[in-house]
Amino acid sequence: MSRISTENKLLKIIKYVMPIATLFISLIFTLFIVFSNIDEFNKESKNLRHDYIKSQKELVKSEVLRVYEQLKIEHSNIEKMIKVEIKNRTNEAFKIAMNIYKEHQNLSHEKIIKLIKDSLRVIKFNDNRGYIIINDLKGNSLLNPPNKSIEGKNIINIQDNTGKYFLSDTINMLKEKHEGYISYNWKLPYKNDNKYYRKIFFAKELKALNIFIGTGEYIYEYEKKIKQKLINRVQNLRYGLNKFVFIIDYNGKYLSHIKQEYIGKNRINLKDKNGVYITKDIIKTAKKGEGYLSYISTVMPETNLPAQKTTFVKGFDKWNIAIASGFYDKKIDLKIQEKKKELDENNRVYIYKMLTFSLLIVIILFIISIYISSYLEKYFLKYRRKIYKEVEKNKKKDILLAHQSKMVAMGEMMENIAHQWRQPLSIITTSASGMQIQKQMGVLDDETQNKSLETIILNAEHLSQTIDDFRGFLKNKNKQEKFDLQNVYEKTSKLISSKLESNNIKLSTHIEEVIINGYENEFIQVLMNFFNNSVDAFKLNKIDVNRQINLKIYKSKDFAYFDYSDNAGGIKDEYIDKIFEPYFTTKHKYNGTGIGLYMSQQIITKHFNADIKVENIKRNMKKIGVRFTIKIPFE
Repeated sequence: MSRISTENKLLKIIKYVMPIATLFISLIFTLFIVFSNIDEFNKESKNLRHDYIKSQKELVKSEVLRVYEQLKIEHSNIEKMIKVEIKNRTNEAFKIAMNIYKEHQNLSHEKIIKLIKDSLRVIKFNDNRGYIIINDLKGNSLLNPPNKSIEGKNIINIQDNTGKYFLSDTINMLKEKHEGYISYNWKLPYKNDNKYYRKIFFAKELKALNIFIGTGEYIYEYEKKIKQKLINRVQNLRYGLNKFVFIIDYNGKYLSHIKQEYIGKNRINLKDKNGVYITKDIIKTAKKGEGYLSYISTVMPETNLPAQKTTFVKGFDKWNIAIASGFYDKKIDLKIQEKKKELDENNRVYIYKMLTFSLLIVIILFIISIYISSYLEKYFLKYRRKIYKEVEKNKKKDILLAHQSKMVAMGEMMENIAHQWRQPLSIITTSASGMQIQKQMGVLDDETQNKSLETIILNAEHLSQTIDDFRGFLKNKNKQEKFDLQNVYEKTSKLISSKLESNNIKLSTHIEEVIINGYENEFIQVLMNFFNNSVDAFKLNKIDVNRQINLKIYKSKDFAYFDYSDNAGGIKDEYIDKIFEPYFTTKHKYNGTGIGLYMSQQIITKHFNADIKVENIKRNMKKIGVRFTIKIPFE
């Protein structure tokens, strides 16, 4: 097909296909918008569920924590409230006693004390747990309503279960400050559990009669009262849409719940239809501190039917109770259905608008595409000749570059052949001229002739082998195969050894048997390039003595390592990061092309999937050479 025919077809494609493609793309875009809106609706539905669950979780958690904080505050204030109450009760009794004393000062102290005892004996408070006691400052019990048998007896040496002489301590305290608190352990009168409970006691001295009046309260009893008061408060608590907080003790007994019939019941073995032990899991979570759990609730208040429920639980270990509140997923589904109707309507309106808008855009773009195709046709014809000229120029440049690359490779090859052939040719010339002189002089015998011919043949074979070695190096192998890096070194050595010897370069090697997969000739090319660069560097940096190249090939479990170094003076710091760039060279004096290291890096990274690094070798802050490290994975 001719070039003109191809261009005419291309112009027709630009002219007719572009409008059609525009129409097609517009339709695809419209469909994309439609399906994107459907997908967006599905995502929005999921987001709605996610956001609703998140907000409900935050709501129930905040309410549970609010109740928890109330319990915590009340619990922390129990002793303070007890002290305030027993002090007030004591002061009330003290005021009564003082009034009696003032009204009957003409009577004896014994009679006044009897009047006070009779007045205070009947006082009861705190659900009849509280009472007033009177003792004198010698330790004699004068009034003890629940235990009249000790009245009139000296109990100064009475002790609690820790050995504390609490009455003696009370008297000593009153001698110093006339009123105050003291705590001790004592049994509860109505309990036969033989346990001691902490009690706080307040006493106030009536100095005129040498007596003191006081009362006390068991922390356990007062705490129980406060606990029940708070539970009753929680029982009446409602928030949100029919949400409530419920409380369970660590034994499984329900202390507070919206369902009155649950209160007081032990439901430790309550299990939902999935086999989840609801009460046990709530208690377990509470003992850990706090957390969410999900289960099938026995009843949803709005429907009186079981429903999926998510509950937040917080443990209050001071009272061994779990505070909890939850929400039902069913409510989420109802809200999502409402939102779905709203979104369906919004999407229907949006899709209609988008279809109308897209059709309008298609028409506009169709007109624009006709104009653009005509415009492109005119200017394509205008620049056709210019493009042809540029193409022809680029072709010539490519041919020239390829020719230069071939000439560089051939020049390096010829240089290496010259080095390899120099010594054998010298030997052949010497042997041949020797035979010629001996023959002219008539002294050439058969033995000498045979030895000279063997020498000539042997060196001729060496020259032939050199040709085979270079021919093998120049062969292009398109198939990867396994090869030994020892062989790479040996083949490279045959090609380069004469050049190294002629430049007085000593080669030190440590070569292990390492087999890798790839292109052997390409690796030889890399190694040849390293050797040639070192030779040039010795000359460029004018290093004439102790020229040294070190080569190490070894392996680990997963990698093969190729370590090449020399003492040719290294690379300038400002150049070392650029040496793998194409056409960058520091060897203009030696006709460097800047292609060698670039090609080496391309071969290593792309054909062997390996890493290549370069660094200067320094000794006493002075660059003495360069090191190339290649790390090749086995797989």
